Amino acid sequence: MTDTRKSPAAAMLLAMIALIWISPFSWLAVNAVDPGADGMLRWPQTVGFDNFAAAMSGEAGGQFLNSLYLSILTSTMTAVLAVLAAYPLSRLRIKGRDAFLWSLVLLRMLPATGVIVPIFFTAQTTGMLNLFGVAIAITMLNLPFTMLLLKNFFDTVPVELEEAAYTEGASLFQIMWRIVLPMSRAGIAVVWFFSFITAWNEFLLPLIFVRRNGDFPMSVGLFASFGEHSSVNYGFLAAYSLIYALPAVAIYFMMRRNLNTGFAGVGVKG
Repeated sequence: MTDTRKSPAAAMLLAMIALIWISPFSWLAVNAVDPGADGMLRWPQTVGFDNFAAAMSGEAGGQFLNSLYLSILTSTMTAVLAVLAAYPLSRLRIKGRDAFLWSLVLLRMLPATGVIVPIFFTAQTTGMLNLFGVAIAITMLNLPFTMLLLKNFFDTVPVELEEAAYTEGASLFQIMWRIVLPMSRAGIAVVWFFSFITAWNEFLLPLIFVRRNGDFPMSVGLFASFGEHSSVNYGFLAAYSLIYALPAVAIYFMMRRNLNTGFAGVGVKG
């Protein structure tokens, strides 16, 4: 077998692949710190952070806060509701339980555009055409998958531990708080992170639900940053894009230990 470390052709191929991957990020980084950015990939004559300041102030700064609000609210609601729904499904022997769960997952596989009309009219009727309504809609769409995922994690928690705690006088809340949730921490972390990324990247629902420009999240703001009539502020767009990508990357590194364990346990069968 040929050692790829000593093959010039393999080294050149890997270098080309690396260049293809790095080029977009290089473009973003260079244009973000270039006050006179014109969209070209070149070394800036002067370096400044005015583009970042513009991307974090005014309406753009408000969109960043809107995205944080939407994503944190959605991920927290999803995690709480998934825990409350998945634990009974894991412990109670309900007839047709597995068929029910998988039918929900199959429904979740429908594209968002296929269910956007009834969701919109429901939100309109209930006065939820706002970011809170978007959070509820994303939470409901995420619940089938997150319920199934957490049920699999709850299935791995030995029932004997709960029974022993119950005989010692522990309440259901104490059993959940001190035994089940700590032992399922990795699964809850995966659910929270998955829901956060889903809400952070959501574009269609905020675009349709939100009525005011000041309430748009960054996903819609990034689209609007391309400007009208082909007028684009490339420096602002590059800085905005980097700021938009930062929270998801930061949260991943903050939670990576639990996430790595949680993703490894996704395939556990219930």
